[in-house]
Amino acid sequence: MSGIEEEIAQGESSQGRVRRALRRLRVWSRGHPVLFAAYKTVVTVLGGVFVLAGLVMLVTPGPGWLAIFLGLGIWGTEFHWAHRLNHWVKQQIVRAWRWWLARTAEGRHRRALQGPVDLLPGPRHLRTPHG
Repeated sequence: MSGIEEEIAQGESSQGRVRRALRRLRVWSRGHPVLFAAYKTVVTVLGGVFVLAGLVMLVTPGPGWLAIFLGLGIWGTEFHWAHRLNHWVKQQIVRAWRWWLARTAEGRHRRALQGPVDLLPGPRHLRTPHG
């Protein structure tokens, strides 16, 4: 398992304090209809704020994709479609990461087989080709 896959697995673990606290809050609020409506409203609005802020940050300075994924994660606590979308995106990221690792390893291997053909001694800024 690569580093990114371990991080995703750790993030999905249900053993964290925040996840346990949210689960207890959700269970407790379901017994109180007004509190449950307020909880659902807060989750909806907070997730929407993060997604909209992320969309704005895609064209302005800031961690746009991070905010979008955070908003989807917040929505995913209450909405199944957001949870499925978040899971699909994680699969695509792992797939792209594996492709990137294979591609860079292939390039390193190819360069290692070629060997140092045009290696010149000294600091790079002082090197001049002979001949």
